[in-house]
Amino acid sequence: MGLATATTVKLHAALYTEAAISEAAAVFADFASFAVHRDGTHYVVEVTGIKDDVEGDVVGEFCNFALANTAARTKNNQG
Repeated sequence: MGLATATTVKLHAALYTEAAISEAAAVFADFASFAVHRDGTHYVVEVTGIKDDVEGDVVGEFCNFALANTAARTKNNQG
């Protein structure tokens, strides 16, 4: 029973910054390939080549990292 090796996620621009998403993609590059583009109010992330041997949810962890990274960047820019 194999897991999906590709998926697409849409991240709302009101919650995520492109810089935070790009940094998350770089951090997770050992686990999958990420292509990011803007589509209206969302960033669309094509996640391909998800490694079979990685335990856990690469896409979920990527999204969590990007959101936390956005929050940290926002906090640092306000202070």
